[in-house]
Formats: sequence, structure tokens, C-alpha cells
Amino acid sequence: MGAVVAAPIVSAYDEGSITNGWGSQAFDDEGVPTQKTLVIEEGRLAGYLYDRLRAREAGAAPTGNGRRQSYRHIPIPRMTTTYIAPGRSTPEEIIAATPRGFYAKSLAGGQVEPASGNFVFGVAEGYLIEDGRITAPLRGATLVGNGIDILMKIDMIAGDFDVKTGICGKDGQGVPVGTGQATLRIAEMTVGGTG
Repeated sequence: MGAVVAAPIVSAYDEGSITNGWGSQAFDDEGVPTQKTLVIEEGRLAGYLYDRLRAREAGAAPTGNGRRQSYRHIPIPRMTTTYIAPGRSTPEEIIAATPRGFYAKSLAGGQVEPASGNFVFGVAEGYLIEDGRITAPLRGATLVGNGIDILMKIDMIAGDFDVKTGICGKDGQGVPVGTGQATLRIAEMTVGGTG
């Protein structure tokens, strides 16, 4: 705990008790009440997500994250609704402060290697930013990087917080989840593409 894993402006939570949240429920699949768990506080590792087994092994309390796809699967520690806390900037301020960049408005799926944190995500809708303005649309873009490296490069976060729904796959199981954040700026990142 306490290791620097993100930029100082980043705080992140996993919250399984959000009313009507796609990844929310009152209790996890082991009967533990779900809760709001602080994972990153001002850039530092602040907590882990536990099921009963991993909590016992770590000498910690379970966090309500023992989830499984169905009765045929064993519960394992899983996210519920995981999000980066909103910041103080506006999306317009972030765009205006970016001389040249790429605005990824929506993603089209991707893949993360949990052991390394390396990822690749397709961009469903993206635009070029030039001189602080959104200009041309770009097709076929892909975002490539490492989770910790990218978290360290976040330098602006807006307050326009939103949660998207999805399915998280782990150990051959899929469970409903939510992921949330506001508009944010990553100072540097690899953007690939086909055209």
C-alpha cells in the first residue's frame, strides 16, 4: 500500500452498491455486502478488491467483490463498477489546453494482459485535436499502452463523469460491470491505426 501507481490528481474507486448500476448488487456471490472501496488515492495504491479467500490469505476484510458468472463457477475477486473520480476541469478547458492530440470519444472493445498491464483498445469514434480545437475525424485508431504508465500520465480530469456498461472476462467467466470516468487528458500515449 502507498506505492505510487498514478498521477497525483487520480483517485479511483470500485463501488458495488450504486443504485441501478450494471455491475452493482447488494451482496456479492459469497453473501458479503458490497461497498465503495478506495483503490487509488491521489495517485497512491490505497486498497485491493477481495473475495473471502484472498481476504483471509491477506489478513484483510472481504470487500464484497467475490463474484462468479453462475452457480457452476467459483467466486473470484472481480470489479463491480470501477471508476476514476471526477476532476475540476471542463472538457472544453482540456481540449483548449491541448496543442496537438487525439480525442477518443468512444472505444470499441479491447484487451488487457493482467500480469503486465499492457493493453490495446480499438477506438469507435475519434478526432484529431489541433491548436486547442477538435478538427478532423480519424478512422481505424487503436490505443496501445501499459495501464500504470498511462495512469501516471493523466494531467487533467474534467467533471463530466459518466459510467458505461460492459462485461469483464476473467478465468473463463464473464460478469456485468460498469466503468466510469470523466473526460481526461493523457499527456503522452501511443495511437496506432490504419487510416
